[in-house]
Amino acid sequence: MREIAQTSPFTVTPTVRGLQRLILRRVWSALWRHLPMLAVGSTVTTLGASVGFWLAGGSQLLLPILLAVLAGPTMMALFSVAQGALVSDDTGLRSYLRGVRETALPSTAHSLIPALSLVSLAAAADVYELTSSAFMLVSLSTAIIATILSVAGFVVVLPLAVARPQLRRAMLWVTAWHMLGRWPVRFLAPIVMAGLALWTALTYSSTLVLLLPAPIALVAGAAYWCCAVELGARDVLVPGDARAA
Repeated sequence: MREIAQTSPFTVTPTVRGLQRLILRRVWSALWRHLPMLAVGSTVTTLGASVGFWLAGGSQLLLPILLAVLAGPTMMALFSVAQGALVSDDTGLRSYLRGVRETALPSTAHSLIPALSLVSLAAAADVYELTSSAFMLVSLSTAIIATILSVAGFVVVLPLAVARPQLRRAMLWVTAWHMLGRWPVRFLAPIVMAGLALWTALTYSSTLVLLLPAPIALVAGAAYWCCAVELGARDVLVPGDARAA
């Protein structure tokens, strides 16, 4: 038993790190091998967001809700494409359309959580600016914390909900926050990329904006799977990968 205990760290750790390196290599290869479906999913999501921006008309209170309602239904389907590219090396239009049909409602529900937090933050900021009330300062602080938790958690919830559909409601978000708290640096990249994408969309009118959600989904998916294999997941392997890991 002592010999097993001494040798097990040296046998498990390289396997985990090998799987993580495999996932990271797949990010770059998947971006080209599965570019057509990634572009389709990314374009559909971006077009929904564009309609939301247009309908909001500059209203900070309406914009998050419209984005959740119009772009939110396709978010999980886009992450399903990203997971297919990263894990099963299989993407297709039929699977994407099926994903949109099956995940539209839960995807919208997940999107509404950070959207409502952003609305409450905007409303609290407006009221505090008008009143300078200490009570509203407490409300504003609470809204800031809720927004940070919901937006950061949302980046983990999407790939987690796609990979582990048995996790639902509170357990899904608790698991996402657990992973975010344990490996925060891994999820910084998709959060920063999403912020840059939003800034690019607001600053420049370029067709390249249509393709931005795809690499964000790939990086967020890779971050999730790197954490998952460290927790013991092995379903990231496909035939022929065991030797590489």
